[in-house]
Amino acid sequence: MQVSVKQDRQKWIGGSDIPIIMGISPFTTRFDLLLFKAGLQENEFNGNEYTEYGNIMEEKIRDYINELYNTNFVEGKHENKTLGFRSHTDGENKDTILEIKTTSQIHENVDDYKIYLVQLLFYMMNTERKKGWLAVYKRPEDFNTEFDVQRLMLYQIDIDDYVGLCNEIRIAIEQFKEDLEKVKNNPLITEEELMPVAIQNISKEIINLEEQIAQYKEITKQYDDLKKQLYEAMNENGIKKWKAPNGTLFTIVPGTDDKIEMVFNEDKFKEEQPILYASYTEERAKKGKSGYIRITTHE
Repeated sequence: MQVSVKQDRQKWIGGSDIPIIMGISPFTTRFDLLLFKAGLQENEFNGNEYTEYGNIMEEKIRDYINELYNTNFVEGKHENKTLGFRSHTDGENKDTILEIKTTSQIHENVDDYKIYLVQLLFYMMNTERKKGWLAVYKRPEDFNTEFDVQRLMLYQIDIDDYVGLCNEIRIAIEQFKEDLEKVKNNPLITEEELMPVAIQNISKEIINLEEQIAQYKEITKQYDDLKKQLYEAMNENGIKKWKAPNGTLFTIVPGTDDKIEMVFNEDKFKEEQPILYASYTEERAKKGKSGYIRITTHE
């Protein structure tokens, strides 16, 4: 009996899983993937117009690259039963792995395609190729399948330039495997229970403070509304200042009229006097931004 593709995918970690495992996929969560790999949740996604378009264009893009660069890329499939890895490449030859993507998101810098890079690097690591080519094709709005070279961007990378990211991939996979065993052993486990204790505790404190901040914002809004009402009431009654029984002093501070200010239009000066602008331009060190946690509260 032939095992279905969906069932077969549960047994392996493949290239398309890597962005999900690393938490950078906009389509599926890491925890949902854990449940799927553990056989506790079905994968309802069977493709759409975007994936179908990608399948159609893949061969055309590969053929064009082979003809232009004489690269002889062919599809490849590799399985490492010991590690549980499967690599189904869009193209490969003795030296290089080719990854083909069709998308509406186009960037100048290959590092901006991290969601694609980690997949390509995974294939390179597991097939022991040092070179990788990422072919990004800008998908037309009407899904026209006629190949247009003007829509193709090709990036070439060397695995030695991505040692740090390769290590991130390895660590993420190992942690995923550990968590997968926990899910298989305890099907009722929650995503929170998979987190290290320190993260759980700190997160709970942040959530508690977020609730207090939300209450504070509501109180602040009420406070500002009441101050505005008091300002209008004192103005209407001609009262400029008064002191409440508890000693709180209320004083009207008059507003100011709108006025026109002269400001220097840097953009216009740069456009009309580019040489003069350049002569006054100098390099200055700009401190980078520290990493941080983005917190999105539920509605």
